[in-house]
Amino acid sequence: MGLSIALGQARSVPGDLAANLATAVRLARAAGAAGARLLALPELFACGYDPAAVARSVPGTTLTVPAPGTVPADGSPLAPLARAAADAGIWVVLGAALDRPGPQPVRETAPSGAARHDTTVRSGRPYNAVLVIGPAGAVAGHYAKAHLWGPERDVFAPGTGLVTIEDGGVSVGLGICYDAGFPEFARAHRRAGAHAVLYCSAFAEGDTEYRYGVYHPARAVENGVYVLVSNAVGDIAGERYFGRSGAWDPAGRPLTALDDAEGIRIVTVDPGETARIRRELPYLTELRADLLGAASPPPDAIRLRPSAAAPLTTVPPSTGDTHAARLPRR
Repeated sequence: MGLSIALGQARSVPGDLAANLATAVRLARAAGAAGARLLALPELFACGYDPAAVARSVPGTTLTVPAPGTVPADGSPLAPLARAAADAGIWVVLGAALDRPGPQPVRETAPSGAARHDTTVRSGRPYNAVLVIGPAGAVAGHYAKAHLWGPERDVFAPGTGLVTIEDGGVSVGLGICYDAGFPEFARAHRRAGAHAVLYCSAFAEGDTEYRYGVYHPARAVENGVYVLVSNAVGDIAGERYFGRSGAWDPAGRPLTALDDAEGIRIVTVDPGETARIRRELPYLTELRADLLGAASPPPDAIRLRPSAAAPLTTVPPSTGDTHAARLPRR
């Protein structure tokens, strides 16, 4: 019982969409052969983590996404990856810069009296997103990064909602890199019913590298969820990414990790283990709501399920329980 997730790690070549998608196909085949049901790839893997190139509209940096429920047509850059997903019967979660079709709604979010952050969605900016291809080879949907890092805000439009993948009784919340720095983000996924939170990331070497080892086990133990990360690796656009894609169990204990080489690591998300650890560490049920304030209702989430149909938008029940050439390191 459970959902086997392959954390894929390989260097992506900035601006070389064909080469990066060919690497994704190779990793999808390896993940399927190893028995995984889902393959995750790093942040902006399809184009290489280079927001400055996205800002300059360099060819090969963005993808136009088919509508959910459609299979990429022959000749589409995504067609080989969709076929590989269908052949292996796996989900593929691909980090990519995604063009947004048509005019977008404008939304400003800031509580009264709070510091104001510009979350207006402006037409024309792509999303820093993960594209989700389902096990039948159809596009299931996408998650757009909610918390943009520093100068990313000059390049990308922020995401506007939570997205989960649900398969075999397991719910996996999706996040991207800097999202992991916000305890509220993982807590929202837990309250929406997630057994795991999966981050597709691009953490680089440097003096803040230690945060990688702080964020993820903390988010796991705080919420009683598995935390999994597919991280970028190698030299990309002037930065060196350290890899170490890995996973932590719902008590925050490390389960597995790659080094700085290409490969995959498979982790099985077991709802039974999640339930056991939540009984031992009942943080949500013992939270002092009388002292700290009652939690708001769980947010709406888009739930992607293994079919070619369009995703369902549901209100989950409460569980009760341009642009810089180089960006600062997270």
